[in-house]
Amino acid sequence: MVRRIRIQTSLLPKPPLLISESAEEFDAVYEALEREIKPGGIIVQMYLADISSIMWEILRLWRCKAVIINAARRTALQHLLYRLLAVPGRSLRANSEEAEDLALRWFTDREAKKQVAEVLGQFGLDESAIEAEAIRCVSSDLELLDRMLASLESRRDKALRRVAEYRGSLARQLRESADRLIEGQVVPPLQLAPSKKSAQA
Repeated sequence: MVRRIRIQTSLLPKPPLLISESAEEFDAVYEALEREIKPGGIIVQMYLADISSIMWEILRLWRCKAVIINAARRTALQHLLYRLLAVPGRSLRANSEEAEDLALRWFTDREAKKQVAEVLGQFGLDESAIEAEAIRCVSSDLELLDRMLASLESRRDKALRRVAEYRGSLARQLRESADRLIEGQVVPPLQLAPSKKSAQA
């Protein structure tokens, strides 16, 4: 059950979920932050909702980085094989077609995997070269994601500072109110107990 229902949901934005994303996973993030921040009123709950959304976007972009790199593996392998299979006197088209065919079969064919490993090994490389080439191929996309992540992390840190500032300000206001209440009270004078001499008189 979504814990956000317990608070005044009309004042809070809906979770920023994509169709493929899980409401349960978002709630897990929200509840983990809720345990850390321990919101006591609607103001801090609004900050919590904002921070949860920002954290969810950060997690989404981290997942996207991995997916972008993985999606580029076939193209990356094809680029590598095109360069490594080049033979003097062989046509560029024949070289390109072999690289494309071998890169495609590498995902499903054991023999193709073995052949690719042999080609890479001839040049002192292993499958990590595929990831390296994939990262190189999508470096501009990854750079854009890194800028987006930096912006989100800055927003998150500002929101967390606002929570701390709000709580500090509220604590000061409460202390000042308590001091005013105490100062406004009429403190009755101390009653001294009668001495033995005055009692005998």
